[in-house]
Amino acid sequence: MAAERVEKRGEEEAQTRLPDLSFVHDKLQKFQSKMVSDFEQRLSCMVEDVLQDLRQRELRAHEFPNFEKSDRKSTWHNRVTNQAPADVSDAPNGHANGTQPRPPLQSETSVRKQRRQLPEKVFVARESYLTALLQVEHMRTIYHIFYIILVMFLLNVICYDYFVDGRFDLGLGTFRGGLRRLHWVLGVWLLEHVFVLALYFAFRGWALVRHRLKPHSSLQRFWSHSCLILYISSQLVFCFVSTSLCLKFNLPFVSACVLLLESTRLLMKMHAFVRYNAERVLNGKAKKEDAQEEKEASGRPFVPPLSCYTYFLFAPTLIYRDSYPRTSHIRWKFALNRLLEVVAIAFLYAFIHERHIHEHFGQYGLEPMGPSQLILKLFGMMLPCAVIFLCGFYLILHSWLNFTSELLRFGDRMFYKDWWTSHTYDGYYRNWNVVVHDWLYEYVYKDMYTHVFRGSKVGASLAVFMISAVVHEQVLGFALQMFFPVMFFLFGVVGVALVFLMRSAPKVMGNIFLWFSLILGNATLISLYAMEHYALKNCSLSNRSWTDRLLPAVWRCYN
Repeated sequence: MAAERVEKRGEEEAQTRLPDLSFVHDKLQKFQSKMVSDFEQRLSCMVEDVLQDLRQRELRAHEFPNFEKSDRKSTWHNRVTNQAPADVSDAPNGHANGTQPRPPLQSETSVRKQRRQLPEKVFVARESYLTALLQVEHMRTIYHIFYIILVMFLLNVICYDYFVDGRFDLGLGTFRGGLRRLHWVLGVWLLEHVFVLALYFAFRGWALVRHRLKPHSSLQRFWSHSCLILYISSQLVFCFVSTSLCLKFNLPFVSACVLLLESTRLLMKMHAFVRYNAERVLNGKAKKEDAQEEKEASGRPFVPPLSCYTYFLFAPTLIYRDSYPRTSHIRWKFALNRLLEVVAIAFLYAFIHERHIHEHFGQYGLEPMGPSQLILKLFGMMLPCAVIFLCGFYLILHSWLNFTSELLRFGDRMFYKDWWTSHTYDGYYRNWNVVVHDWLYEYVYKDMYTHVFRGSKVGASLAVFMISAVVHEQVLGFALQMFFPVMFFLFGVVGVALVFLMRSAPKVMGNIFLWFSLILGNATLISLYAMEHYALKNCSLSNRSWTDRLLPAVWRCYN
């Protein structure tokens, strides 16, 4: 009887556990099916990526031989992770030693330390992406299409001037209005260079006085901290003077942009020189060429000669090095072509301003305006703003920087990468403007990552975005003489959000969305700033309190 009771109790327990086991079995089956579907999806994406890479490699081998002449990784990548920064010296034929041999033996601790180090900037003699791509006949056809677009804009302006105004202006009125008081800008630019050169001698004086003081003494720390405070104050004063002079002289937009962009460039140059060489002075590194110089130097801190600093001020880079890879000669035909491209795009901008921006928004504040009119104006500016965006990239990052590089025989021409193939905003921001991105990475991101956020890449990245957004807004706001932080919002808020949202996007859809957002965002940005500019010009608005200055004139005109 007892055995029968135990058997019945076991059967009852088995029957009660059976639903639990079936529930677990169903969950495991669903989990397995989900895992299999995810694996198949990821496998198909990986196979598609591999096939796409193989097709691109085959295309480069046949149509783009300039990308296969040397190691692509060493040619189109500008950073390496080394235990020490790579040494780059002058090379008459355009070559540079960008790597260092790895030590044969390393301890586990040193290997881990090296893995935690962020990669260093390396300069290598190379052409720009478009310079290599435009040697292919298919790519030159696209280049010719932009020539035709310029000619069409020119014919449009000629016909309009002749049949409507009865005269030929060819955009010269826009040049005269935009470049007024340019002589004042030139004078301020020369005075700024005097200040920049004075910084070199001030830095040299700090290094020599610090060396003569007793090491690790309170007097030496006081001297260094005092000079640091003076340096930060001088940078702030330099920035304040350049921005206040835009308002003092009432500079037009183009002249103000020239002054503000040059002032920002010089600020970044000065900080790069001080940041790079201050670390060498603090570490006690000295440059000794031979025994005689070593005896004469007697351990004095090494400060680069004035010639290195002067060349860096005009070189098309924001990363300081004592020397850079150099080309063997100047290609005058190449330099002249780049200069002519700068002039042609400047005329193209004048045509777009007269025939599109002024036509769409010149009467803003004087004409009736509703949501339907705003939408029509926005979509009417889509294609002109796309041309402004693409030509602005080509004007500054390709034509102008290659022109100055050729005159200075600067070898490293990688001012941008293939940003047009990016499918995430991470890749777009890294590849769009390599010159500024290298400076932000070298002197802001790495310092924030190492000293402020202590290994947090997200915190360091957000700090870089905020600083970049503030500088962009400062240049555009003072050039237009208005407080209208659309650039800060689109760059520092929407742009940051898209960085995180698009990281898992497929390549094709990501690239399509990237171009859609760039065209839509630039059209919105230019349209809103144009409306605000003409609203301030056409509407008689009273600023009775400080809050009136914060409210956009776009809103106050019609409300």
